[in-house]
Amino acid sequence: MSEPTSPPPRIGTPDWDRELAGIGLDRPSVDADVDDVLEPADAARDEFDPHALDLGVDAESAAVWVLLHQRFPSYGILMYLRMCWSNGDPVLQDWIVCQFAAMLIHGPGPVAESAEYGLWVDYFESPEASQVFTALASRMPRSHWERLISGAGPVPWDAKRRVFQVAAEDPALHPALARGLAGSFYDVYGRVDAVEAAALAARITVADEDLLEALAEATTQPLRLRTGSAVIVDESDPGWPHQGSFLLRAVVRSPRSRWVGRSELVADGRVYGRLVHWDFPFDASEIAHRTVAAPEPEGRIVLFRVEGAAEHAESLVNRDVEAWPPGLREHLAR
Repeated sequence: MSEPTSPPPRIGTPDWDRELAGIGLDRPSVDADVDDVLEPADAARDEFDPHALDLGVDAESAAVWVLLHQRFPSYGILMYLRMCWSNGDPVLQDWIVCQFAAMLIHGPGPVAESAEYGLWVDYFESPEASQVFTALASRMPRSHWERLISGAGPVPWDAKRRVFQVAAEDPALHPALARGLAGSFYDVYGRVDAVEAAALAARITVADEDLLEALAEATTQPLRLRTGSAVIVDESDPGWPHQGSFLLRAVVRSPRSRWVGRSELVADGRVYGRLVHWDFPFDASEIAHRTVAAPEPEGRIVLFRVEGAAEHAESLVNRDVEAWPPGLREHLAR
C-alpha cells in the first residue's frame, strides 16, 4: 500500500480553512456559529453538553461539531457528527472521514482517543465499515495507523486484511495489531478469517501477557460449550424460514467468550453442523416445535441456531461440544 501524498491538515489551521471551501463553507461563518453555541455556556470550564444544542445535519453543522470536538472531545459530540455523515452527500461524507483521519493523526491525545471510540461504535459496526476503514487507511501515514487498526475488530476481514498484513511488517504497530486481531475475535460484532488471523498472530511480537493469552486461545483452541436442551422445529411451519437447522441451548465454558459465525459444531471429533446464529430470537409460542429436554448447565444460556441435520439434535444435548472457526481445525492439523 502506498503512503498518502498529502495527509489531512490539522483541524483549525489555515490549510484546514482552505479545505472548508470544498464543502461550500468559509471559516469566519463557521467560527461565528461556534461563538453562538458557546456564548450561553461557561467557556472557562472544560465542560460542555452537546445534547443541549439544536444544530442541523448540514455541512456547516458538521464543521461546527468538528471544531467543538477539538475543544471538548467526547463521544457525545461525535454522535451528532455521525448524523451529519448519515444525511450528507458523498462530498460531505468524504470530508467527515478526512476529519477523523486528522483527529487520529494530529490529536491531541484526548481528541484521538475519542475519535477512535467514535469510529469503533458508529462506523466500524455499521454497514459502511469497509468504506470508512478503507478511506481512512488511504489517507493516513502508516506511522499513525495505531488507533485505526486497534479498533478495527468489527470491520469486515476483506477490508482490513491488507492493512493488517502491512502492519505485521512494522514492529511499532504490533501492539495495535494485536488489539485489532483480538477485537476481530472477541468484539460483539468482530469479523475475522481465523486461519489468516492465526498466521498474522504468529508473525508479531505481543508483550501484553493477557492479550497474548487471548490471541493464543482464539487462534489455537475452539470455543468450548456445554449444551442443555435442543429445539427441533417443524419445518413445515410457514413461520420458519430456516430449513435444515435446529436450535441448541448452551453455555460458554472457555475462559473468554467469542463468536465467529459459521463455526463448526464438533463433538468427539465429529462435525455435526455449523453455528450460524448466537442468541437466536425464538418465540416458542409462534412456531411449531418439540423440545429435546436435558439438564440446563449453569451459566448464561445462549440459544444457537445450528445449520445441520435435526436428526442429530438428540445426540448433542447435555454434553461438551466445541465450536471451531471455519478452517481453523484443519489448519492446525497440518
